[in-house]
Amino acid sequence: MRSSNHRNVFLDDLCINGSNNSSTEAAFRKIQKQWTAFLIWRVEDMTLTALPKEQYGVFNSEEAYVIFSAAQIGQPAGVETVPREVKNEKLEYHVHFWLGADTTPNKSGVAAFKTVELDSILNGVVTQHRESQDYESARFKSYFKNGIRILKYQSNDTTISFPRLFRVRGKTCPVLTEMGGISWSLFNSSYILILQTNKYVFFWVGRSSNASERVRALEIAKELNSSVAGSELVIINDGYEKTLADDHKKEFNKVMPLDKRVILPDTSHQENLANTSYIRLYKCSDNDGKYRVTEIRDGPLKQEDLDLESVFIVDQGTNGIWIWVGSKAPEKEKTVALRNARGFVKKKKYPSYTKVTRVVADYEPYEFKMLFPYWNDNTKTKTKAKPTILIHKFDAQAMEDRPALAAETQLIDNGSGRVTVWRIDSPRATEITYDRHGYFFSGDCYIVLYTYNTKKENHLLYYWLGTHATQEDLDCTIRKLSEIEAELERIGLQARIIQGYEPAHFLQIFRGKMTIFQGKGSMFDANGKNTKLPSQYLIKVYGTTKYESKAEQVPMKCSYLNSNYCFVLVRGKNSYIWCGQYSNGDHREMAKAFVKKEFEIVLEGKEKQEFFDLLGGKSNYDTTLMKNEFEPKQVRLFCYSNINGTFLMEEIHQFAQKNLIPEDIMLLDANEALYIWIGNLSSKEDQKLSLKLAIDYLQMDPSGRDMNIPIMHVRQSEEPPTFTGFFPTWNKKFWKHYKTFSRQIRDIESSHNGHDQHINNGIGHSKVEGEFDQYDKYPLEVLLAPNENLPARVDPLKKELHLTHDDFLSVFEMNYKEFQELPKWKQQEIKKKVKLF
Repeated sequence: MRSSNHRNVFLDDLCINGSNNSSTEAAFRKIQKQWTAFLIWRVEDMTLTALPKEQYGVFNSEEAYVIFSAAQIGQPAGVETVPREVKNEKLEYHVHFWLGADTTPNKSGVAAFKTVELDSILNGVVTQHRESQDYESARFKSYFKNGIRILKYQSNDTTISFPRLFRVRGKTCPVLTEMGGISWSLFNSSYILILQTNKYVFFWVGRSSNASERVRALEIAKELNSSVAGSELVIINDGYEKTLADDHKKEFNKVMPLDKRVILPDTSHQENLANTSYIRLYKCSDNDGKYRVTEIRDGPLKQEDLDLESVFIVDQGTNGIWIWVGSKAPEKEKTVALRNARGFVKKKKYPSYTKVTRVVADYEPYEFKMLFPYWNDNTKTKTKAKPTILIHKFDAQAMEDRPALAAETQLIDNGSGRVTVWRIDSPRATEITYDRHGYFFSGDCYIVLYTYNTKKENHLLYYWLGTHATQEDLDCTIRKLSEIEAELERIGLQARIIQGYEPAHFLQIFRGKMTIFQGKGSMFDANGKNTKLPSQYLIKVYGTTKYESKAEQVPMKCSYLNSNYCFVLVRGKNSYIWCGQYSNGDHREMAKAFVKKEFEIVLEGKEKQEFFDLLGGKSNYDTTLMKNEFEPKQVRLFCYSNINGTFLMEEIHQFAQKNLIPEDIMLLDANEALYIWIGNLSSKEDQKLSLKLAIDYLQMDPSGRDMNIPIMHVRQSEEPPTFTGFFPTWNKKFWKHYKTFSRQIRDIESSHNGHDQHINNGIGHSKVEGEFDQYDKYPLEVLLAPNENLPARVDPLKKELHLTHDDFLSVFEMNYKEFQELPKWKQQEIKKKVKLF
């Protein structure tokens, strides 16, 4: 029930700016500004009461709470935070006020006001978050590594009465929510529910529930079971309730009458699919007592639009509202910022649970900075420093032993492994001879297989797509990739590379001599095997090291020169290296790799007329010094859910290897590349859709990401150091003793002496039965309706597939596997008899 919360949804805003004549809240007096801390208080009357640490993570849906986090920038925070003094370093402060679904307006208001009071104590630099039950931010959930418990009981009544019904959601931070009642109407095929009685804990698994959620939910079910002496854990699968052992079924039927069972497919997610790419910037002003909000721009946003003398709202729709407060903004506007942001939510008619966060200039959290394509932070080093170690001396084993360095440089080794290159000219894939390695054409696609050794043989598979390649060549490339994968046992990395976005290791393979020519290779070589090069061309040289260096052909015109680069002009037997005024010695050394022994150095400003004549005459070109000052963005990890082909992303703050779940596919955003991690237990369907996942992610990024960055697939237990180095620690044996959900269920059920009849209760059955369970299930009376009244996802010719196992057994007097083994004519005859034809 949310009635009280919805009727007075904005009352907490009215309290934010209330006056307080009393002394500072007693709960805040022990807070020390330069100490790390993690504290939680519950609102009681008009004050705060500290929770004991053992209750951290347990919330009551009728209450309101204030949560305070102080940590070093970029360091983990939460329940495990150890208080300690931090000298000569700025801390990151976050205050969240969390509102239970059934909290009162008074409690909501006090929580909001106390948040402002705490911010005032800390000199107004706190990031303030308004959190609503079931819609908590990723940062909030990251504080509770073992999950969150949201219980429902009357205020001041801590006694527990049975039965109780819980829902469990969340992959990385499981949230156990006590339901308001006990009814089949609260069940859903995508849910995991726990029904606790004084004798049993019934663990009910919806057929469409997420595999990794099941693993975390089972841990919670075990905890609940162990909390009551003599309790027994019983597993129930959606649609198999009647296969329970008699004593279990009798107890379950008392609370959940099986003759009233109605469970429909989940459609609620359709209401929650928000367009994450939506973003708008508004400027707030309060002139002459009139408050105005003026739209400045839509995305992508620019940091320079934020004026230190003003307050701005960044609108992400139902994904959240940010209000940014400039350090020189009027005090009144600073004070009312959060209230005005809530007013903005109301005016836009966004849901009341929409997250609202207030940030302060120079204290922005990284989630806010990620909304901008580039962010300059004067307090940090702007340019990415080059590694201090000579990378070219490193072999593969050395890089594997130092994965952090591999991740920073995106180098797996020094490029000394075995290389095989195929050029795709549909329908053929022609292997390129060694002397032509490194020459690419924009009209072609290429596959590069790289093999290197550490303590075993490792394979990397790159596929390079020219910007002018045909769809036929792209399709042929994918087919050839599948053939190569089938021939090799395991591939540690498969990377999609778009022309112009080659990663460091790919360039290192070709020793900094990769050259991209325009057109198709077949234009210069009729047989397509020994691709010849153009007889005259102008190429632009990039980079100052072998893992940065490449050259790309540009038109032979003076207007394509650029003072920041070196260019190589080849005209028959004559070669020239033109050096822009802002290029340095390292640039020039790399340029020498693209010419023969005889060449001429041409310095900008000292060219002879003959040089310009080769380029069609002298003309203007770009002479502006190129600057590259920006703060490197934080690497981020996401898990995702695939609901009917729609990807829903959930970020994991302060990620670690344990967050990589074998049943899932994860996405690591390393800014200049995306890594898709394929869990060994992930579904084949999700694996096939994984590239679409990455592309969708880039399209929906509100900062306006480049769609052409490399997308790399890595498989569980075959991860290269360029991936593992992004994790604080990495243990190759981490998953050695991992127990799948099915294995854990078998262990539980086999421990029930005398109850073997319900083992494999919908788990571990045949492939045919497994396919049957994948279909949406409906009550028999729904499927007996006329075809025009059937749900949209029901095939009128296959109604029987939409029955639950129990209903199928009752109607057909046999299970689905037995039915499938019958001749087709017999199946049709039976379907007519039971009116499901």
